[in-house]
Amino acid sequence: MKQLVFGLFLASLLISCKQNTEKQNLEPAQIKLTNGHWFNGNTFSEQTVWVKGGTLSFNQENAIADTIIDLSGTYVIPPFAEAHNHNLESEYGLEKRINAYLDAGVFYVKHLSSIKKRIDSLMYYYNKPTGLDVSLAHAPLTATGGHPIALRKRYLEYGYFDGLFNTLEEIESHGYFIMDDEAHLQKKWEQVLSFKPDFIKINLLYSEEYQKRKNDSAYFGKKGLDPDLVPAIVSKAHKSNLRVSVHVATAHDFHVAVTAGADEIAHLPEIHNGKPIDPEDAQLAAEKGIVVVTTASLVTKNKEKPKYNQLLANVRSNLGILKEARVTLAIGSDMYNDNSVGEFQFLHSLDLFSNLELLKMWCENSATTTLPYRKVGHLKEGYEASFLVLDVNPLEQIKEVSQSISLKVKQGVILD
Repeated sequence: MKQLVFGLFLASLLISCKQNTEKQNLEPAQIKLTNGHWFNGNTFSEQTVWVKGGTLSFNQENAIADTIIDLSGTYVIPPFAEAHNHNLESEYGLEKRINAYLDAGVFYVKHLSSIKKRIDSLMYYYNKPTGLDVSLAHAPLTATGGHPIALRKRYLEYGYFDGLFNTLEEIESHGYFIMDDEAHLQKKWEQVLSFKPDFIKINLLYSEEYQKRKNDSAYFGKKGLDPDLVPAIVSKAHKSNLRVSVHVATAHDFHVAVTAGADEIAHLPEIHNGKPIDPEDAQLAAEKGIVVVTTASLVTKNKEKPKYNQLLANVRSNLGILKEARVTLAIGSDMYNDNSVGEFQFLHSLDLFSNLELLKMWCENSATTTLPYRKVGHLKEGYEASFLVLDVNPLEQIKEVSQSISLKVKQGVILD
């Protein structure tokens, strides 16, 4: 009965708030929320919380609220995030993808490469209280013939870039930057910055075979930067106050990125190869505060292969090595037709992480690596008033947590 009453109240509240926000140009009202259990990073505690000016306050006892919401013993957590995807650049089916994110409580998406000329016209969907917040790298850095040049070539041939580019050469410096040496880095860096990226994405693939693959056309699209150039790129980015996210394929790529001082590893290494990562590299990553984005469910693309069970076991083992070293893990899927919900469910199925660990990975770590300069990912004084209200305690029941959302608030605005 309590849930029914709460549901009826929310329905009327949403209508009221929608009318109010339309009149006030979506300016958040001052809201008082009572009888809710709020996540503090370790457990839940019953609190009265105020939302004012789009931020949270826990110390407004005498404040006058425009709206009072009785949360009736429900549970409040930060929103979820998607720390690795590429599916917000195309207008085709875009609103469906956006709604899938928001319906699941995913408010923040890290977009790990895009063509600025292509995504600019879609930016009105993003970075507003009623939409997704996105972080963009734009063109990634790679070597001649490296990833993602083969992908760009294929999409050009499919006609995806009609009206933007006519040749592959025209895509260079929009869909990727070729950086073969420090001379390239010095020459092209200002152009990289001119796109105003939120972070720098660089591609390492099979760096232990860099010399072997460098001039061999058989490896077109299956190679990346010179590993010796990575420290200079990281240094250059940090001097420009930009974090560096590194696409990796192998354990050696992981080693190169960690020792170079990158800020984020965009993939769990060895998903498709089945080799272990070095525990010493994992320990160094933890000491440097490097975030590793899981993308572990990509292993399911190998389901039809005879070695699938071995690959799956290796994914679990490598995640275990990172967990043991206390590396910060964030949830990202890199699944174009999905989002971090599927990745979360895959990680849950491995029976490797506790409910608390999974919750922190999805709410806290994924949000802070996506939007590191904003007050998101935590329910604290002065942080953005973005949160999800759940009918269940996720520390006890987390498997279908995205389906137990009864209220979504983003920057103080109640989402319909």
